[in-house]
Amino acid sequence: MKVPHASRLTYHVSRDHLIALALFIAALALYARTAAPGLLDGDEGEFQTNIARLGVSHTGYPLFFLLGKLWTMLVPVGTLATRANLFAAFWGALAVVAIFVFTRFLVGNRWVALLGALLLAVSRVEWSQAIIPRPYTLNSFFVVLVALFFFLWRIGKVDLSVPVFLVGLSLTNHRTMIWFAPAIAFLVLWKERAALFQPRRLLTLAVAFVAPLLLYGYVFWRGDSDVGVEFHLKDFSDMILAGNASRWMRYGPLDWLISRVTDLYIPLLIEQFTPLGLVAGLIGILALALDRTPRGWQRALPAREALLFIALANIGNSAFCVFFWTIDVEKFFLPSYITFLFFVGVGIAIAWDWLARRRAGAQAVVAIAFVGAAGFLLASNYVQNDFSHRTEAITTWNENLAQPLEQNALIVGPWETLTPLEYAQYVDNRRTDLERWKVIVKQEQVSLTLYGSRQADIERAVRAGRPVYLTVHPRETETLGALADEFRLTRVGELWRVVNCELQIANCGAPVVTSRASFRDGDGRAIELQSHAVFPATNLRAGDFGLLMLAWRAPQSLSARFTISLRVVDAQDRVVYQRDAEPANGLRPTIGWAPGEIVQDDAGFFVPPDAAPGTHRLIIVVYNPANGEELVTDQNITFLSIQTFMIATP
Repeated sequence: MKVPHASRLTYHVSRDHLIALALFIAALALYARTAAPGLLDGDEGEFQTNIARLGVSHTGYPLFFLLGKLWTMLVPVGTLATRANLFAAFWGALAVVAIFVFTRFLVGNRWVALLGALLLAVSRVEWSQAIIPRPYTLNSFFVVLVALFFFLWRIGKVDLSVPVFLVGLSLTNHRTMIWFAPAIAFLVLWKERAALFQPRRLLTLAVAFVAPLLLYGYVFWRGDSDVGVEFHLKDFSDMILAGNASRWMRYGPLDWLISRVTDLYIPLLIEQFTPLGLVAGLIGILALALDRTPRGWQRALPAREALLFIALANIGNSAFCVFFWTIDVEKFFLPSYITFLFFVGVGIAIAWDWLARRRAGAQAVVAIAFVGAAGFLLASNYVQNDFSHRTEAITTWNENLAQPLEQNALIVGPWETLTPLEYAQYVDNRRTDLERWKVIVKQEQVSLTLYGSRQADIERAVRAGRPVYLTVHPRETETLGALADEFRLTRVGELWRVVNCELQIANCGAPVVTSRASFRDGDGRAIELQSHAVFPATNLRAGDFGLLMLAWRAPQSLSARFTISLRVVDAQDRVVYQRDAEPANGLRPTIGWAPGEIVQDDAGFFVPPDAAPGTHRLIIVVYNPANGEELVTDQNITFLSIQTFMIATP
């Protein structure tokens, strides 16, 4: 009698393994297909850089960075930035498998476990964190793992030190696991209140909990960081021990609290698992409260203890998120979503058993309904979570660093915009001569730094003749607007060059040349160059930056958008530098000009540092990018010479 039973057990385990493997492959394929292809900005760019260089990000995450570094060393796929993105996808896929294993353990039904895993795999927020290098998918894995091992301890399968160790380890990845504390305290005190306070037992558990926390020594080992949101050892209390979290905590009266739950948590929960999932979760809660468990339930695990543990874990994290006032709070809700998904699994199993008792095969209705719900989530979330074409940061900084920026130039901007440059410098070893200044662009945040907005520092650097580039236009900030009132700014790649030429000085004091040149296309549409001036007016040298100030006019309204191409050509008419843009750095396209209106157009240009000595010319070409047609001048040629200058022999 025992042999067939053992044989069935082997068969069941084998099938579970195959399902788990299929889930992992499918989830990883989905996340890898929709993951960002490479370099990102903001937090993601910061994490990519610090995974590669074993740095310290603004809130620590030692386990995440150590495992991430190991991952990038073992997985030779794409760039280090791409590998960092796939690292999050890997843990997202493992979290899906963990849900399958946990639900299978809890309700004893592999098909119900499969349905629960599918819901997590295509839920919007979990999916959104599996395609960028953030610690939230690893945290999701820990949420399931900690719950599973506490239940295994409760039924006598493992020692308490094992789940306690896992809790300590999880805190080295993300601190929100601390909100499991009420649930853990309830279960441990209820089950082991007599033996718990024995000195040897307490010491064992304390060591199990504290030992993994020693990973925070990584923060001291790696020292100061200047990537992203800067972390220094003096910030340990605020950043690692969460002392700064109070800055984002908000509180209100009862009606405010109720609205946060009804307007924030519940809609987000429904969005993750559909209304059908919400109903299943409520059924699961009710069933456990009434001690009516699914047929395959772990009999050694009291239903109401399981209910209270899961509920306290959910409420602890949810309460924190309700009061935590940040624009991206949805990702902090992930432990809440996942613990609610435990109830969803119970509810699906209850419905499955109920239908199976009434008619053979009727449980297929449940399977079809939840597969349909997962399909709906897949279709509706795919567009939002498809980051496979998110190449803006790569394109922007490839263009910026392709410019012949002067040696030791200063790049200034909010930290989010500078993280791709930090990656280029620290990981790719590109343009390590460039200096970065992080600035505050919102007035309310100025007091959070020791250096304020740095506007005065930037002004001094510009007036001292240092090349200064901004990643954002000053008028798009609340703190740097005066720079746009005092200096001329022109676009260089995706940067703004602050030109050491005060606006109060007309045309920077450069001689103004009246041009009266006309450019006309085949349909008779024309723009006229009224005047131009070049700053600096003296001969330019190799490596210099210059500013061409143009004044345009359209005799009539235009129905086309023309691009102005500014080129530096050598004596053999070879183009050594080219800058193409719509007038006024793209802010005044020709299609919007009023007849007779004068449009100012500042165009920055470089004389390449490797430009050969000899005669060079500055010329203008006007063309229509829609069809490639180059407009002709009154002399029936496609360019206008602006200035000739000599580059001396070094």
